[in-house]
Amino acid sequence: MPQWVIDVLVAVVLTTVEVVALVLAFFAIGIKLWAANKGGGGVTLRLKLIICAASVASLVLPLACASGLSLLQLPIAATAQCLLVAAVPFLRPILIGVNRLREGFARRRHGRQRR
Repeated sequence: MPQWVIDVLVAVVLTTVEVVALVLAFFAIGIKLWAANKGGGGVTLRLKLIICAASVASLVLPLACASGLSLLQLPIAATAQCLLVAAVPFLRPILIGVNRLREGFARRRHGRQRR
């Protein structure tokens, strides 16, 4: 098998595993928050702290992985990891915005139910 095929396969597998792990972590956090049925500032603060921790982990692990992949002479996989690191800073504002939208919809729905 040519070297570039192995390189692309490693890039696809690693990126898929990392993205699935992030999605599952945020899904599990969302389920816990939904099950607790809490509202207000505590949930938002907790979610922001979790997103910050996940962002830091998502920055450190792929960078370490990218340096190891470059030592193994797998440039495509290393580049994919670096691109993943470049995308992580955009994840936090998007998730916080989605959380604010969800809270706004919940407030409106709760206000309509009172009437």
